[in-house]
Amino acid sequence: MRILTITLFVLLILLALILLVPVAFLELTDTVQKSTGVVMPEDLKQNIGMSLAEVATSSGRPTTAVAVYDYFIATHNEQSDLYVLKCDALLAAGDDAGAMEALDQALSWDPLNPQFLIKKARLLVKAGKKSEADSIFDSILAIQTDNPKYLSTIADIALERTRYLEAFDRYSRLANLTPKDGRIWEKRSDVIFALLTIPTAGINASPSLKQTDLYTDGIKGYEQAIILRPDQEKNIRSKMYKRSDEYVARSIQELEDRYREFKYLQPGADPIRSILG
Repeated sequence: MRILTITLFVLLILLALILLVPVAFLELTDTVQKSTGVVMPEDLKQNIGMSLAEVATSSGRPTTAVAVYDYFIATHNEQSDLYVLKCDALLAAGDDAGAMEALDQALSWDPLNPQFLIKKARLLVKAGKKSEADSIFDSILAIQTDNPKYLSTIADIALERTRYLEAFDRYSRLANLTPKDGRIWEKRSDVIFALLTIPTAGINASPSLKQTDLYTDGIKGYEQAIILRPDQEKNIRSKMYKRSDEYVARSIQELEDRYREFKYLQPGADPIRSILG
């Protein structure tokens, strides 16, 4: 009984040391591997390391997590995601400058990764560098890709920046690339109804798109989203109900024509352009 107690006590101490000083544990595994020839699979080692880093961050020790990421970066400096994880840990530690440096290192390996670029833009906004952030947001929207993960990120940014035509284009491409993703159909329909209710949203649309019956397309998109995401049926049907009003325009052109007929506008003025200022 006493031996068992001592054994458990020792194991608990070892576990505490591993959690508190994970890099020392990882370095110890290297030493053991060299002396015994028994090699731990690298993916297993990284999984263990990442778990220890997450525990460190969640327990208020982000600098410990940074040390873990630096340990792996030393031998895998081409893994851009490691720099992003380090960036997040540095942000948790309050080191914004260090976080930006880590993010720039990630971008040096993957310069067209929209998720990395968004993170940098948001850091710049936080630092009060709005013009630089806007420039990066513009560069994100200029990226051409058929990678669904990247394209989804770009579409979301277009919608966030109220660039509805660009969002419509990206979500339409995504619907073709990932037709089984109900979230994409729903977001695409959200954008369609923005184009049909905000008079300036589709001002730069092509003549053919302005004449297109987007209303029917948007309702069908919601119906497809319900089929693919039945757990969200209530929320999606609520959107459909709000947008099934007979006064909702059926096309961008119809919406613009309505605004041109407002009697309070000055004669000869183009109300759509005047709204834009």
